[in-house]
Amino acid sequence: MNLKLESIYLYIVKKAENIVFKQSLFLKRFLILVLFVLSLFPYSLQAQESKKVRDSLRTLEILKGALNNAVKNNASAESAELDMEIDGLIMDETISKVGRDFYDMFYSGWNAPKNAKNFTITIKEMVLPGLATQVTVMVNDNEVFKQRVQPRYDILEQMSNYAIQQTGRYLSNYEKMKSQLDGDDQSGSGIF
Repeated sequence: MNLKLESIYLYIVKKAENIVFKQSLFLKRFLILVLFVLSLFPYSLQAQESKKVRDSLRTLEILKGALNNAVKNNASAESAELDMEIDGLIMDETISKVGRDFYDMFYSGWNAPKNAKNFTITIKEMVLPGLATQVTVMVNDNEVFKQRVQPRYDILEQMSNYAIQQTGRYLSNYEKMKSQLDGDDQSGSGIF
């Protein structure tokens, strides 16, 4: 029986060594818990009594199954984690009250297209001489909207609505073009 305990122990340690560098803090804590539980099992002849041995073997099998499940769950979480990004971030790089009002109107009216992902919107402002300022809306560092804006509320509202429409069109067209370029028609072997 002692050999079986040791083989299960070595299996768990070997499995843990394979994943210790790849896994999250949760699995490291779980591994420490497993090793702690294993250290509680005495290896003397008195511990090899039938009931104690069966209980310890059952506990080790449960821990082995839990470790395998944790490895499987973490592998699926890692693949989902690679796809995770902050989508639809709207950054404010305005300077004056007019720019901030434009940003507030844009932000309150913005709804991203359903298929748009992996984008960041930046609203920049450049103060011009006189009463006008120039507002620029950029999506992933591509200029989508650039317009001189006056400090009147109705004009700001019209310009923000127009900027929302332009940005929405850009994102929907960008996703369409990206899906077309990633399609089977555009992929090839490179041989003429």
